[in-house]
Amino acid sequence: MSMKKLNIAFIWHFHQPNYQQNYTSDFLLPWVRLHSSKDYLDMLLRVDKFKNIKLNFNFSPVLLCALQKYLKGIKDIHLKLLLKEEKDINEADKIFILNNYFDLNYKNMALKRSYYTELYNKRANALNLNVDMFTVQQYADIMANYTLCWIDEMFLKDYHDLEYLFSKQKNYTLDDRKRIYEIQLDIIKRILSTYKVYQDNKKIEVSISPFYHPIIPLLIDFKNKEIKNFENLPDNFSRIDDAKEQIKLAIDKYKEIFKKNPKGMWLSEQCVCSKTTELLSKAGINWTVLDEGILSKTTKNEFVRDFEGILENPYSLNINYKTKSKHPVNILFADSFFANLLNFGYGSYDAKLAANDMYEKIKTIQSKLQNSPKDNHILTIALDGENCWEMYQNDGAEFLDTLYYLIDNDKTLETVLVNDFIEKTPPETIENIKSGSWINRNFDLWIGETTKNAAWLYLSAVCKDFEKFKIEKLSKLKNNDEKAELEKILNKAKREILIAQGSDWYWWYGEPNESKSDGIFDFLFRSHLINVYQILNLEVPEYLTIPLASATVRPLRNPSGKISPTLICDIDDKNNEWEKAGHIFIPDGPTSNVTRLIKSIHFGHDDDFLYFRFELNKNSVKISGKNIENQIAIYFANEKSMYFSPVRFVSKNDSIYPIIKNHFCRELRFVFDNHKISRIFFNKACPWGLWSQFVSKNAKITYKEVIELKIPFEDLDFTEKEFSFCIIDSTNELINEVYPQDVLIDIRT
Repeated sequence: MSMKKLNIAFIWHFHQPNYQQNYTSDFLLPWVRLHSSKDYLDMLLRVDKFKNIKLNFNFSPVLLCALQKYLKGIKDIHLKLLLKEEKDINEADKIFILNNYFDLNYKNMALKRSYYTELYNKRANALNLNVDMFTVQQYADIMANYTLCWIDEMFLKDYHDLEYLFSKQKNYTLDDRKRIYEIQLDIIKRILSTYKVYQDNKKIEVSISPFYHPIIPLLIDFKNKEIKNFENLPDNFSRIDDAKEQIKLAIDKYKEIFKKNPKGMWLSEQCVCSKTTELLSKAGINWTVLDEGILSKTTKNEFVRDFEGILENPYSLNINYKTKSKHPVNILFADSFFANLLNFGYGSYDAKLAANDMYEKIKTIQSKLQNSPKDNHILTIALDGENCWEMYQNDGAEFLDTLYYLIDNDKTLETVLVNDFIEKTPPETIENIKSGSWINRNFDLWIGETTKNAAWLYLSAVCKDFEKFKIEKLSKLKNNDEKAELEKILNKAKREILIAQGSDWYWWYGEPNESKSDGIFDFLFRSHLINVYQILNLEVPEYLTIPLASATVRPLRNPSGKISPTLICDIDDKNNEWEKAGHIFIPDGPTSNVTRLIKSIHFGHDDDFLYFRFELNKNSVKISGKNIENQIAIYFANEKSMYFSPVRFVSKNDSIYPIIKNHFCRELRFVFDNHKISRIFFNKACPWGLWSQFVSKNAKITYKEVIELKIPFEDLDFTEKEFSFCIIDSTNELINEVYPQDVLIDIRT
């Protein structure tokens, strides 16, 4: 009896965020250019080696636009430096090169180039790194070698001088570096046209993602039980029209390039809800791909795997589905085990052994499906098609060639184009798709954490200002010419809002993800929101000018001199008693108007006392008699103290402010409502991480419109007046806000 055929759908996903500050500026990061010459084209051309291999590729439209912009002459910052005359490379350029031109996989990319490895190691092992450790020529060589590391060796056959450039290793001239870029640019030029030809010839299918890679379910509605922490989120954020526009714009971009309608759409981060699939269907999309976790969640059927990771019963995962709806869409569910192997497992193994192992695992799946009542099964392997190959030798060439060869020569396996398979294979019906993503079946990587929520609140505030401007201006129009001019302005501003909805900004904000480019992502996110106001000729809100991750956590200024305020609680400080005080600035932005107790903090000292002044957010101060206690705590640390104890309050969620991990030697706290304040409670650290209470006779606190406090240095009992502190809004014994969040504030009297 012959073995029943198993269909395999490889779906390689390509995405990069918008790296421009505005529509015509240079890219701030080089990843589109670098991945273009290392991944996008060679991943496609690899099918030429095999008679029957068919592949599926997905592009985010923002990436497609970036490819087109490079062809129009827009460059990235790294590239402009690569093309700079050696004599013009200044000290700032050298610092940039040392910080950015070694950002690659050392084992699989740097080690292939011996001289570059020598320079890499010199930089990595330097005890006192300074720019004079390298010659100007070496800086040029670092840039040339780094860029060559990002060009796939497949292209040696296409560019006659590329082998010379690869082999040169050192003493690269400006002409050499220009030629390296010319080769990269030519590869970029070939990408989209080649994909169109291969799709027209039925060797591949190309699908698309929503335009700026937004999390569509979160645009539709925040009222989703998958969100764990709603603090600081906007109350009524629903941008379903934006979700529709992101989908429509993506389809339009696809039609512009491929001259046809897309059949498939890879939802950003495979984030889905039932309303999302309906939007796809209404837009004419035939299929999408989701993670196996969504299938488990929807059917309430957890997949069981054996000790090798293979499904005990793969039947329900290896069939195609169609939603039961007035507007149905076809769905394939990807086997995440294979995606994880490719992303995180096989890269460290011998390429041919890893490919054979994957082939055997595919055959095991196939054998388990032989008793299925269905004739057609499909194994869906869907994952990022660019980033994982840095973990493989030779950019994954041997691995992919071996795997494709094994499949191509197995008559019982067939790689398929997704839409072709769907069109000929009757689907199973699936009802009530549950919400979630490819990570943990929820949206935690994009929302629900303090800083991520603040980003959504910023976006919501800007959207409200945009809509208000739009309504006011439209009501005053006098003729069609004015309307046409206004529409141009509104469309430009709306584009910035759509960019700010991209998933990447929220992915990098807060916990748990981080990169060396977090500051750039924060800058870009806020830049696009700022652009909205500048396009509309409106004043830019001050909160958008401050890095969001530190908008509430750093002193705006340190004390400039001693102060001895009289604690009269003058909210306007008419006598300038606090003029020389340090100031922790909490921006008057959307977040402070929702839940934050404190609006502003001043601090300073004289020879005998430490002083604090708290301006309160009246909308957040809880009134008396409501069983809610407003509380502020100050924690002090002094390295010469004998004992240290941890913060005693409970965190509201799993997100822990970094500063809370410290231990402290003194604690001060006070409780208040809308008109009175309790006495000050002092505690000092004692053995075993505990606290003991003591009474201060000379501390004083006053409360009118603001709270002012003075603490005798003798109560702090530090041998030297050098210490650090942080402040916690500990209302209801919870850690609500921390000032600052990352670094303690130092006092040196």
